[in-house]
Amino acid sequence: MLGAGGVGGYFGARLVQAGVDVSFLVRPERAAFLTSRGLQVGSPHGDFHVDATCITAQALAPVSASPYDAVLIAPKAYDLDEALAAVAPAIGPDTFIVPLLNGLAHLDVLDARFSAQRVIGGVAHVAATLLADGSVQQLNPVHVITLGGRCEVTAGAASELAAVFAPAAFSTVLSNDIMATLWEKWTFLSALAGITTLMQGAVGAVVATQHGDALVRRLYSECLAVAERSGSPVSEKAQARSLRTLTEPGSSFSSSMQRDLQAGLRTEHDHVLGDLSRRAALLGVDAPLLSAAYAHLQMVSR
Repeated sequence: MLGAGGVGGYFGARLVQAGVDVSFLVRPERAAFLTSRGLQVGSPHGDFHVDATCITAQALAPVSASPYDAVLIAPKAYDLDEALAAVAPAIGPDTFIVPLLNGLAHLDVLDARFSAQRVIGGVAHVAATLLADGSVQQLNPVHVITLGGRCEVTAGAASELAAVFAPAAFSTVLSNDIMATLWEKWTFLSALAGITTLMQGAVGAVVATQHGDALVRRLYSECLAVAERSGSPVSEKAQARSLRTLTEPGSSFSSSMQRDLQAGLRTEHDHVLGDLSRRAALLGVDAPLLSAAYAHLQMVSR
C-alpha cells in the first residue's frame, strides 16, 4: 500500500486487521512513527489499532521478480509522479497495480509506464483523513472498494484480489464495467467539490440558499454531459443516488477538496475539475459552472 494517509491508511489497516499481508510504503518519518506506535484508526464502525509493516523508497531496489502480488496506490493526484518513482522498484513483471485515485488521467500515466495489462481499475469510496496525531479518522460509515478489469488479464486479477479483500471489514465490489464506475464517481465528485469550494459551504448550507439547489443540479448535469459525450453515460439509478446526496437539506456532507482548501493545503482541482473542464471544451459541452468552479480553485488554491 503506497501511503498510510486517509485512503491508504484506512483500507490498508482494515486489510491488516483481516490477516492480509500488507506492507506500507511511506516516508522515513512516517515509517518510524508507524513502526513504533502502529496505526490507529478511528471509525464509526469502532476504533481499532494494528501493527504496521513499513518499507521506504530508500530500502527498495529493482527486482526481477517482485514479492508483491499487488501494489495499491492512493496518493493525491499531484503527487502521482513522485509516488510512481518511489514504488516502481516494487513492481515486478507479475505485479498488478491498483490505483485508487479520482478521475481518469492517471490511467494513461500508469498504462504508459507499466502496461495496461498490469493496471486494474479501482475506485475507493471513503471519507477519511490523517489527523495531526498520526492516526486515521473515518468521517462517515461508507467504506467501499470497487475493482474491475480493463482487459481479460486484469479482469482475472481483479477477481482474485476481490477474494483476498473479502474478509476485510469494508465492502468490496467486483465490477463488470469499471470505467462506468470511474465515471460515476468522477461526475459526482466534480459536482460535490465544485459546488462546496465555489460556495464555501457544505451541501446543506448550499441548498438552503435561494438558488443553491438549482446550481447543484446544473453543475451535476454539466458533468454528466461530459460523461455522455465521452461514451460513458451515467445510469439513471446512479444519477438519482448522487443527486440525493448532493441536494440533501441540512446535510453536513462536504468534499475533501473543500477541507484541504480551508486548511491551506494543496488541492486536486486540476486532476478532478480541470481535466473534466478540458474534456468538456474538446467535446463541445457547454459547462459554465464547471469552468467557474475550476477557475475559482485556480485562483485560491496552492
